[in-house]
Amino acid sequence: MAVEIENLVPQFESAQININISVSAKMNLTALVARRKVNVFLLNEVSTGLGGDQPSLLVANDRVCWRVPVVLALSTRGRLGQVGQIDVDAQTGELLTTPQLIQEIKDHANRLATGSIV
Repeated sequence: MAVEIENLVPQFESAQININISVSAKMNLTALVARRKVNVFLLNEVSTGLGGDQPSLLVANDRVCWRVPVVLALSTRGRLGQVGQIDVDAQTGELLTTPQLIQEIKDHANRLATGSIV
């Protein structure tokens, strides 16, 4: 869940605002473990050539998650770029994927790989 605050800010050229957010959660996964989980998933369920990059910690949909960028790298051309991202619940280790998200990653990877042919 994202909360937009733009409409709460006065419409002046300059405004002073103060936003306090507090989140408490037990983290059971490190960034390294989240990245490994994504790598195993990508290899087993999506395709070779895809892998997880350095995760960042965030709060999304009332969960503390590791957001793992998914990158495409081909042995003949090296790293081509990011093709998506997968969130991993930092408490449970659940990968927050959908069939639509996986299809978007596949489609982006195919476009990127096709565009890289010399």
